[in-house]
Amino acid sequence: MPSDVKSIMKSYNNKKIIVTVFFVTIFACFFGRQVEWHHIQVIEHNQNEALVLQALQNPVQQPLTFGFVGDIMLDREVRISVNKNFKGDYSRLFSNAQFLSQPDITFANLEGPASDKGVDKQNLYSFRMDPKIIPVIKKAGIDVVSFANNHVADWGPKAFDDTLKNLKDNGILTCGAGTNKAEAERPAIMEQNGYRIGFVCFTDVGPTNFAAGTSTSGILLASDPDFSSIIKNAKSQVDELIVSFHSGVEYQTIHNARQEEIFKKAVDAGADFVVGAHPHVSEDYQVYNGVNMFYSLGNFIFDQSFSKDTMQGLFVTATLKGKVFSDVTPHTVVLDSHYAISLKQ
Repeated sequence: MPSDVKSIMKSYNNKKIIVTVFFVTIFACFFGRQVEWHHIQVIEHNQNEALVLQALQNPVQQPLTFGFVGDIMLDREVRISVNKNFKGDYSRLFSNAQFLSQPDITFANLEGPASDKGVDKQNLYSFRMDPKIIPVIKKAGIDVVSFANNHVADWGPKAFDDTLKNLKDNGILTCGAGTNKAEAERPAIMEQNGYRIGFVCFTDVGPTNFAAGTSTSGILLASDPDFSSIIKNAKSQVDELIVSFHSGVEYQTIHNARQEEIFKKAVDAGADFVVGAHPHVSEDYQVYNGVNMFYSLGNFIFDQSFSKDTMQGLFVTATLKGKVFSDVTPHTVVLDSHYAISLKQ
């Protein structure tokens, strides 16, 4: 073969090799990029699924606001006033109480049964409220009530059980009371803004003969030998635990040693916020190991018009951010001559 032809063929073969390598390289790059892109898509898909799962398991916690008030008792002179002045419309008592519905969760003590059942036990002071007050207080903004106090058994087990049913039917949670001890010990739990909040309630002023039993209705006593374990068990089920006591001495504005003992014992067992009622007047408050303790919020609505202190009480507000209660503020609420409630101006 002539040398010039060989030269041409060699050049041609070299070009074929170069072209082949060029296209192979382009194909490899393209295919490799496709594989790489698919791999990236798989990783991103898995990451997105993990983020969604994490969000579902750990919802973002927004600040959660609370309101706490004391004793609500709408029988006796309050009932007479409502019938006389408001034509039986209990909602008129709350015409100026829009503040109740402003917190995300509002808590109160319901001082006695709200039922048309039961038999009067003829106690020195015996309360039984009209059951129609329950939807009224719910609409006003009450979400959770303690039903562990010295008046819940005034009309016996039938009125007690009926009240628990009426509260449940109207969407109000209860604590410290139940149709058996397990139910009375169980925390009332609300889930909101990414939080799981629990409420456990006790009475330290009886009636001791109405303590919940294994199969009998009743209340939770602060003298219960399982006191600390009840609180610890409740705390294990929630993010933050609020404990309420019906305790102290009536009309005393300073807490006593027994109140301080059980409030601090509750904190030591896991309570994150502690409130009290029963004295019918507001008492002092403390911070113990970083936990706010309000010994008595006083009356919210009650027919004790014989003194200024019994015709007013505290509305305590607080904001939960992370695991810290901040902006804890006591506001004074006052009753007018018809027992309608409002914030003190």
